[in-house]
Amino acid sequence: MIIQPTVHNQTEPPRGVVARQVLVVFILLSAGTLRFTGLNWDLAQWIHPDEGHMRAITGVVRWPEDLRDYFDTHASSLNPRNHDQVYSYGTLPLFATRALAEWIEAGCTQSTATRQGPLPINARLAQHLLSRAGVSSEDACPFGTFTWTYSAFLGRHLAALADLGTVLLIYLLGRRLYGDWVGLIALALGAFTALMIQQAHFYTVDSAATFFTMLTALFAVRAAQAQRPPWLDLGLAGIATGLATACKVSAAVAAGLVALGALAWSVQHLRAEPDRGDPGRRWWTIAATILLPVALAALLSLVAFRIGQPYAFEGPGFFGVRPNAEWFDRLKQIGEEQSGAVDYPSGRQWTHRLPVLFPWLNIVIWGMGLPLGLAAWAGWAWMGVELVHGARHHLVLWPWTTVYFAFYATRWVKAMRYFLPIYPLLILMAACGLVRLVTWARRSNNRRGRLIGWFALAGVVAGTAAWGVGFFTIYLRPHTRIAASRWIYEHVPVGSVVANEHWDWGLPLRIDGRGGVTDGYIGITMALYDEDTHEKRDQLLAWLDQSDYLFLASNRLYGSIPRLPDRYPLTTAYYRGLFAGELGFELAAEFTSYPILGPLVFPDQERPFRLMEPQVATQRDRLPVPLPPAEESFSVYDHPDCLIFRKTAAYSPALATSVLGAVDLNQVAVGQSPHEATPSAVVAAHTPLLVLIATLASAVVVAALVQQP
Repeated sequence: MIIQPTVHNQTEPPRGVVARQVLVVFILLSAGTLRFTGLNWDLAQWIHPDEGHMRAITGVVRWPEDLRDYFDTHASSLNPRNHDQVYSYGTLPLFATRALAEWIEAGCTQSTATRQGPLPINARLAQHLLSRAGVSSEDACPFGTFTWTYSAFLGRHLAALADLGTVLLIYLLGRRLYGDWVGLIALALGAFTALMIQQAHFYTVDSAATFFTMLTALFAVRAAQAQRPPWLDLGLAGIATGLATACKVSAAVAAGLVALGALAWSVQHLRAEPDRGDPGRRWWTIAATILLPVALAALLSLVAFRIGQPYAFEGPGFFGVRPNAEWFDRLKQIGEEQSGAVDYPSGRQWTHRLPVLFPWLNIVIWGMGLPLGLAAWAGWAWMGVELVHGARHHLVLWPWTTVYFAFYATRWVKAMRYFLPIYPLLILMAACGLVRLVTWARRSNNRRGRLIGWFALAGVVAGTAAWGVGFFTIYLRPHTRIAASRWIYEHVPVGSVVANEHWDWGLPLRIDGRGGVTDGYIGITMALYDEDTHEKRDQLLAWLDQSDYLFLASNRLYGSIPRLPDRYPLTTAYYRGLFAGELGFELAAEFTSYPILGPLVFPDQERPFRLMEPQVATQRDRLPVPLPPAEESFSVYDHPDCLIFRKTAAYSPALATSVLGAVDLNQVAVGQSPHEATPSAVVAAHTPLLVLIATLASAVVVAALVQQP
């Protein structure tokens, strides 16, 4: 039996077709609104460190005047290395942003007085973007406006556009595989998925990589459904894979979708081949037929990657494909960082994190929200059962999603954004499962069953929309660091000594014409990631004695340091005492911007100690819903908790010494790595779990292959 594309009802009334098209447009407009609104959420402060990295590189590279230099690794002006910069991500989104920025600036840097006739398109676009950023002057576009100052703002627009494209691809893929209803429901679910909305607000590579990965999935499914050898679809899938890899090198795993598309086509045509009594010959015939299209896909993938990530090779011409040793050395460094082999402060948050369970909870509770998250994994389980029983139309998406999750869920670093490429496919599984449930309920004679089916469908769609909008509201409120900065300027006296933590963004920010910490304040930086020693205790006591205010701009330090209590007993005691009011400091203000649903608020940030009541607080009028905290990066960029502690008359050096002096520093595990601090059973569980889950996924695929039609 050949897998055919879903046959849509050719006799559907035109009114029904128009209604469906109107609904698709409405959902896409809603998705666009959620993604393009609030893109200047930090008022051009660019406090996302990954964005800061990309913005810095965008500002120094430039398109070569002679495009023949594009592939000249050691001479191209687009290569960050030629500007003494180290770049850590894919270059395709970087190049696209820089090209767009240069084009816009070419039309808007000219003075208004010298323009004649209507404004060119790029000048009008510049005015529109500046207006969206809150800049109203028509002449506020000197050189560097978009190639530097607002490059991240421009990059966020491209990320939002890529994610909107992903939402459309969810619909097209769902409609092709499972019909109109699944496509529409998946479209609605994708439009309101929280993590997708968030990543669309960041100038990073993840949304673009996910878009091309989904494009690969669409062409792979088309290839699996083809009647004839799928030269075109596999070729297009190969191109999409190369472009995905040029956005983020880890997206090369999209090649697995191409392989599964070819495998699914082979299996279906093997079943359709006449049985001539020689199974081996039948397999060989099919394999020989599909081999050349697969080879074409591989070749086109390399060509697309060569164009999108040219400096992974030495050059100088297009055919200069000798690998660039510097690029591969950087990949090796990134691999060591993500394996936990290198002990960076930013990696200490992964101490004691359980494989599989921790990322699964983040997907279900925060990235999707409970209604969609639970429906997605229920749909995943349902599809797995169907695949075992011969539903080979799941053969492309289900195994790839399963192995992808197993791989990243068992790595040491399990950031939420790493799982973004499987969100669209999990959404499809949720939609498919819900439609199957409703179909089953309609066919039954049980009224209660029908109500349960429709209630589940409506509940998941409504719940996902509510959660997505509730998360989106963080972009309608002032960023917590901006709100905290304004409060500081208004309430903290000039001349005060204010202490910030290192490895974090200091307060107050440079906003509203004010100059930040240097604007009338005496700044101190507390190096709290330093090892706990007797010298650090003396320094910590001196910081407390000097400071009038302590600013904790996020939970980056106090959320990760207590995870290593043997290495940081002193710093852990400091945070515990500070939060409890035992050090003579009061919580003057707390600025939060959690997701909200009506009267409910959802605190998503890890707080290891009970915090005293603040004198001033945002979101105090809402009822908090206790849930397991989210992974740090979900909140630390666009809605971190900001805590402002003020010294009171109760403080004294003797009081601080009584709290911190009680800590025994003779048994400190100096230099203890997160691996060493994590129970060996947890560390060792990563690889066996990966092998187990991959084995189970392979067993499902094999079981599906041997099923009779």
